[in-house]
Amino acid sequence: MHLSRQNLCFIMLCVTLGCRDAIEPSPATVSGLFVLQSVDGRTLPTIISAGAGDTTQVLWSTVTLDSTGQAVTVNHISHAYLQSGSEENTYTLRQQYRLKGDSIEIGGFGGCPPGADCAGNIHGKITGSTLAIAEFYNPYPTNPIIYIYNRVEAF
Repeated sequence: MHLSRQNLCFIMLCVTLGCRDAIEPSPATVSGLFVLQSVDGRTLPTIISAGAGDTTQVLWSTVTLDSTGQAVTVNHISHAYLQSGSEENTYTLRQQYRLKGDSIEIGGFGGCPPGADCAGNIHGKITGSTLAIAEFYNPYPTNPIIYIYNRVEAF
């Protein structure tokens, strides 16, 4: 059987493209359970929002990152309302994360559908066993609230 140079080049190109996934590096991941230690340098529990007689306090929070790029954030929050008493709630949010060097972005990477009210992704840094996340709950996005989490368990 005689292959022309053009056919041989075509076959080599197909083989190379077919192996692309096997030779490309996997996206960087980190896995573990991170527990909130402080919010803007204040230990827990701490007030994260107050005004007009209402107060919101974070009691505890965790971020779990797995090796497949999934992030689960669990926040246990206390709300005290001037007119109607107080309540405690636990909120769980399942998202994805991406790493680039020591930077992390957590959120939904599929875009926001038209007309939906979507929150933006959050950004932070991972250094050793510390995860620092900047969240913009205040009205001045140039002055973010910094949440510091420490890894307590690696997977």
